[in-house]
Amino acid sequence: LTELYLWNNSISDISAVAGLTNLTELHLGDSNISDISAVAGLTNLTELYLWNNSISDISAVAALTNLTSLWLQENNISDISPLVANAGLGSGDTVNVRRNSLSYQSIHTHIPTLQQRGVTVEFNNRTPAPPLKISGDDQQAAPGTTLEHPFVVEVRDQNGEVFAGVPVTFAITAGGGTLSVTNTIADANGRAQSILTLGPNPETNTISVSATRIAGSVTFHAISDIPFIEYILSIPAGTSLIHVPLRVTAVDKIEKIIESVGDLYDALGGASVVNFLITYDSATQGWLSYFVPSDKGSSADAALTDDKGIIVGLRTPVSIQLRGNPLGTDGNSAITLTLGINLVGLPLRDSRVRRVSHLFALDGIGGNVPVIILTDNGEFKAVGRADDPGDIAITGGQAFILTAQQAAQVTIAGQGWTNVSGVAAAPLVAEVTDTTPVLALRGAVVDERTGAHGEGFRVTVKNLSIGKAITGLTTGEAAGYRLTVVDTEMARAAMTGDVLEVSARSANPQIGVKPLRYTVTADDVRRSLIELPELVIYEIPAETKLLANYPNPFNPETWIPYRLASDGYVTLTIYDLSGRVVRTLDVGHRVAAVYESRSKAIYFDSRNQFGETVASGVYFYHLLAGDYSATQRMLIVK
Repeated sequence: LTELYLWNNSISDISAVAGLTNLTELHLGDSNISDISAVAGLTNLTELYLWNNSISDISAVAALTNLTSLWLQENNISDISPLVANAGLGSGDTVNVRRNSLSYQSIHTHIPTLQQRGVTVEFNNRTPAPPLKISGDDQQAAPGTTLEHPFVVEVRDQNGEVFAGVPVTFAITAGGGTLSVTNTIADANGRAQSILTLGPNPETNTISVSATRIAGSVTFHAISDIPFIEYILSIPAGTSLIHVPLRVTAVDKIEKIIESVGDLYDALGGASVVNFLITYDSATQGWLSYFVPSDKGSSADAALTDDKGIIVGLRTPVSIQLRGNPLGTDGNSAITLTLGINLVGLPLRDSRVRRVSHLFALDGIGGNVPVIILTDNGEFKAVGRADDPGDIAITGGQAFILTAQQAAQVTIAGQGWTNVSGVAAAPLVAEVTDTTPVLALRGAVVDERTGAHGEGFRVTVKNLSIGKAITGLTTGEAAGYRLTVVDTEMARAAMTGDVLEVSARSANPQIGVKPLRYTVTADDVRRSLIELPELVIYEIPAETKLLANYPNPFNPETWIPYRLASDGYVTLTIYDLSGRVVRTLDVGHRVAAVYESRSKAIYFDSRNQFGETVASGVYFYHLLAGDYSATQRMLIVK
């Protein structure tokens, strides 16, 4: 075969052409092809037509040195360097790459190289438009600090399409400092970035950064003079887990130092607004409650350390403007964990911690804290891994409950918090040695045949010891369902020895789930987390039916399958040809389900009611299940 015409089809896989090494013409235009690696060995090709496909990688044509015509228009090609690598392309040859999003290098380097070799290149020229400012503007930090976010620009062409490979220059025009990158090129998304480290000048100054070498420029600004940090602490009515994110020197622009729980009580509005402020004392392993003004100076008036978390109950919402200095010293602080329960906040805006799950990456928390409990929109949530429902962005001013398996010091480094906070929560109460006020539950509902995880099942976990229950829906993910129990009155979400009844229900009446019972262990209480055994899904048939035994004929054993559409008492009676009872198998009460596998079907070993082996011949087996009865025949052959 030397010529093959397959244009104007729906072809996506061209691997079959790889062996057609005598081809000189190959027409594959106007199809759905994205991978052209199969043509790499077709070195006799002189004409190759691949127009109007979905091709982005053309490296396969680099070795096709006999090509004289190559049609690649209307694809997704950015890089045409493989054409330059093709030493056979030269005078009199034609390449068509129109209507592709060619990179800057392709247009300004590769195409001129081909043209110098005499190749006729048909293409649509692209002109970079002025860059767009994407992010990083108006950042603030102390002198000499590296800004947290890069300055990012995006380059597009005159038609608004992303333009990759455009040279971009970042230059400081005022204020001093240094840039991580000065000369770079726009990436595949047309974006370029650089990070600024502010100069040592302690005065307020503006740093402008320009992107050049293209038509027009943009300017970014940064401020390197921060005499103090301002933070708006917003707390809703009800109960929340909070953390004071600054070393406060002023509240609502009035000079005021907040050093203790009592100071915070006053700043929030005192008795007319505050119901309680509760902290956890690791030394006594108990909760300290600040209820009234007279608690000032008591043990409940705890000092606000860098990582002190607080449970606050408010009658009305409060929003106060705090002013002060970052916590810690020179951008460094720590979270101190003791064995057991810890109520802590994040002292600084650590670049390693953007979401709650990122805390597990910190030394002292990862491998030590099984689950992080927080409040989000008035609801307790448990995070044990990335993308759990409570894995929200950390904005500062939040507190977390960490149950540590051993004491640890967690190093925190970064800048002071400046964003708005305030999340609703439910209150916690004092800890009892063998009891936890908060319990995270995780499990899955799994199909017994396929192992697939069920979605949309309503799972109920009931503590039979105290009669309380909680429900939730499965999501179909590997984790299945996640439930968090918080006892706000008795601090008894679970106690060692409690029996949990776990059940699930489907909206489909033909699907059942086997319930299970789980006894809470001391380790469960210590970790405040239980990974429950899987709940098993089984089929509930639409009708009760007696099925054919297998094998049949048999010697000496067989299995008799059946289906139950409703719960009932099951009995199987075996008769000989004369109608005499050979044996009665009292199966017992069975739930509605399919009993077809060997582990579930009724087993018969060819023995009568006296244990004697019966003779060869035809026998009848009769199933009685509630109002249902049916008879089938089986044959014993010896």
